[in-house]
Amino acid sequence: MKHSKRPVNRRTFLRTSLGAAAVGPLAGMAWKPYTGRGGRAEILRVAAIGVGGMGWTDLRQVASHPAVEIAGLCDVDSNNLGRAEELFPDAEPFRDWRELFDKHGNSFDAVTISTPDHMHAPIAMTALMANKSVYCQKPLTHTIYESRRLREVASRKPIVATQMGTQNASRDGKLQALAMLKAGAIGELQAIHGWSDRPAGWWPQGQDRPAGSSPVPDYLDWDGWVGVAPMRPYKADAYAPFKWRGIRAFGCGALGDMACHICDTPIQAFKLYTPTSAICEATDATEDMFPSKERVVIEFKGVKASGNKPVKLYWTDGGRMPTPQELNIRADYSLKQNTVAVIGSKATLLIQPEAGTPLLFRDGDPVDDLKLPDVPKQNHWHQWVDAAFYGNPTQSSFGFAGRMCETLCLGSLASRFPNQMLAYDAKKMSFPDFPEADKFVRTDYREGWAVDGLST
Repeated sequence: MKHSKRPVNRRTFLRTSLGAAAVGPLAGMAWKPYTGRGGRAEILRVAAIGVGGMGWTDLRQVASHPAVEIAGLCDVDSNNLGRAEELFPDAEPFRDWRELFDKHGNSFDAVTISTPDHMHAPIAMTALMANKSVYCQKPLTHTIYESRRLREVASRKPIVATQMGTQNASRDGKLQALAMLKAGAIGELQAIHGWSDRPAGWWPQGQDRPAGSSPVPDYLDWDGWVGVAPMRPYKADAYAPFKWRGIRAFGCGALGDMACHICDTPIQAFKLYTPTSAICEATDATEDMFPSKERVVIEFKGVKASGNKPVKLYWTDGGRMPTPQELNIRADYSLKQNTVAVIGSKATLLIQPEAGTPLLFRDGDPVDDLKLPDVPKQNHWHQWVDAAFYGNPTQSSFGFAGRMCETLCLGSLASRFPNQMLAYDAKKMSFPDFPEADKFVRTDYREGWAVDGLST
């Protein structure tokens, strides 16, 4: 199926720009039509799947692009859907994303996906198979296998633009850090430490499966919310709309939630794409939930930047943090949460996704006169739209995101076997010394929810 973008017109621009009022001023902005790969003025017709929470932000940010028309809306929560319909009354509303594709698929060119983690890959793969560009929230996938498959399929479809929703990756500080690491600012790569305060009371982890059930609210399609996962009873304030992240069937825990934002820069800079082992140190992991706090160590095959010596990524969450001494930083330095430290033979670089400029330390002290590289201004959402028109690369394409999330899914899987070293064969996606872990490389989708490209 080819893209069939409609010629852009002033009425379309004015209608879609309504969504931009909440995210940035467009008043006084000169209207200029976009010329797509077909050489004529075009618009990108986008269907938004999941329009609550971060999906509400994604919807409005994408809609603020002058060459976008919101053509479809989809959410299992009718309250979310109703709010989006008020902003985009001309968009076709749906409760079931499969119906959106089946009945409305010829009316849109691209999708945004902002659902719980377990539904990312099924929807993204359906879109890719239909040759539609995809903006998908992080983490890109729920399993190792899904990461591999999305990356493989996306690589064979250059007509589509892909972007994982790690908007921090396009901020000045992250782009400056990426440039510095590529330029050798730290010397030879030795280790990476990333940490987060999550779940930090945002959602539960380290507990048994919630007992009991509650009546399903009228506004919620519970069957659609559970989607490809095994069915379980609805329980108020246990899963939807937000407390699902720590549940293995639906989320990827604190590691999946935050490491995409925190550890992406060094992984991308040094192309750390071949993990060889993982171990999760934790005490309260359960069959249903990720541990409340953990230390995960993932080892990568050596790369040029490390002198071809293996590199370890140390991840801690639940309030655990490394000491400054472990990072080659002076002992009295006060570290902040949600940070990554990239340690080299000459210096340590601290990157805090939301804190602005990166910090370089030499001999334990911060470099005060650090000259930061110039970087282009980026809007993560608009970059994806532009890529759909012109084919230019995106900051977090599925080519990169699929590789990174395969590694993070490996770390999440390791928490099923606490304190067990898992040697990983990346080529075969298997654990040669611990085959008990192989069954978690992928999950079987619930009956009736098979997806071409992911289901056997």
